Amino acid sequence: MLIDRYLFNVVGENPERVSSLHASTLRRLKAYAIAVHIPVMLWCVAGYVLASRVFGFPPAGAAAVAAFCSLLIYLVERLVLATPKAWYVNFGRFMIGVVMAVLGASMVDLVIFEREVSQQLVQVGEARIEAEYTILITRQAHTVAQSKGDWLAAQAAANCEANGTCGSRVRNVGPVYHELAQQADRLRADYSHAQVQLERLTSERSRALVDWKSSPAALHQAGLLARVEALHRYTRSNRAAFVAWLLLFTLVLFFELMVVLVKLVFKETVDDRIEVIREQISQHKATAYMQAITSPVAEARRLIEGTYG
Repeated sequence: MLIDRYLFNVVGENPERVSSLHASTLRRLKAYAIAVHIPVMLWCVAGYVLASRVFGFPPAGAAAVAAFCSLLIYLVERLVLATPKAWYVNFGRFMIGVVMAVLGASMVDLVIFEREVSQQLVQVGEARIEAEYTILITRQAHTVAQSKGDWLAAQAAANCEANGTCGSRVRNVGPVYHELAQQADRLRADYSHAQVQLERLTSERSRALVDWKSSPAALHQAGLLARVEALHRYTRSNRAAFVAWLLLFTLVLFFELMVVLVKLVFKETVDDRIEVIREQISQHKATAYMQAITSPVAEARRLIEGTYG
């Protein structure tokens, strides 16, 4: 069948040799080929979406990134299948699979939880805007309070000079009073200007928050690490979201480890034992030939043949 030839080619097996293999080996090869497709497809989709949405690549560039990711994962999975079975090889293969699975699961999670990530990024941006304007408004409010105090103090000094209770102790509106009144007017103008600045900052804060909520900048400006951090912050604050994320992460983790798990499940087949026996026979023949060529008896035989030949 055409599909069988395709599956055997995926795992690097010559379709012409398949007819000589036993059923157990064929089942294992098909399982390997099917398992390879799972992480490759996940990385293809995740690579395209991340390249287009996170890094802003055009469709052609995103497709190239997706093809590169798929090819890289395919080569790694083929390397996993080609490694011999040993505990240290299995351990290394499992660790590679776990790292790939964690990265792949994180990429897929960012794609699936894109709305939640966007919402968390908006909230983080709102908190940042609030913090920035809170500092500015607090400083300006302090300036307003100080300006008002200075103005009221100057106005009180002018009134005191006018009624003769302080200053020159003369009740009149002479030059001293006019000077104090002018100073009070200047301080009142400073207070009014500071009050206007405070109202402007308050309006700017409200307008900045509205613009931030309605703008897609929160998602467009965020990089990969910022999105991962936003996702983890969102899941930590929402128990239901954390459970959903954990289940999905575990599912993707198993998908990414499918090649490793399938290879660990399948045991040695008849063809594997036949291949081992053939290698042992070839090794034995090579050893016997080397001993026959390099042994003292063979050397003596060659001397005799050379003497009486």
